Amino acid sequence: MKKYVGTVIASLSLLTALPLAANADDTNTEKQTTAKIELTQDETNKDITLDNAPTFDFDSNVNLNTSHTYKAQTVTDKVHVTNPGNSEGWSVSVTGSDFNGTGDTSGALKGAKLSLNSGTVTPDDEANASTLPSTNNVDVNTSAQLVLTAGTGEGVGLYSLNYDADNVELYIPAGNVAGTYTSNLTWTLGNAPTGTTAKK
Repeated sequence: MKKYVGTVIASLSLLTALPLAANADDTNTEKQTTAKIELTQDETNKDITLDNAPTFDFDSNVNLNTSHTYKAQTVTDKVHVTNPGNSEGWSVSVTGSDFNGTGDTSGALKGAKLSLNSGTVTPDDEANASTLPSTNNVDVNTSAQLVLTAGTGEGVGLYSLNYDADNVELYIPAGNVAGTYTSNLTWTLGNAPTGTTAKK
């Protein structure tokens, strides 16, 4: 009986001592490895593109004898840009002609000013990790006004710039003749990798 007990105790002591000796000799407690992926450019669809741009309709209004700011009644479509993976950066600008009479209306609206305010930029994919393009409030005229800007490495993916009708305004001063007037808007994509511009 005593011999059996002694054997059990010796065995326990040996098992306890082994891990201590192993820990003392083992100095490699960390290993570093890598995880790798290569994303190649789709050569059939590699350019940044301006896909859509909005039109604004202020509908029919009574010609007032005082200066007045009108809100858009309908905004059709959004500014939509696709960047399939280029890092060069890009921008979208807009120019507008004078509001000229159409149909039976001759002449132009005097002093009219079209303003685009509080546009909202959203990625088509909510999980998009790229930095959003920035947007500006602009008064549209014959000079290019930047409405969207993405710096180097920003604005990768699909993005929309949306204007609510309440934030699209047309100021018309008193002293204008009743009639139908139209301004032609030109939306231009700049800083494309190909060095060209696309218009809508």
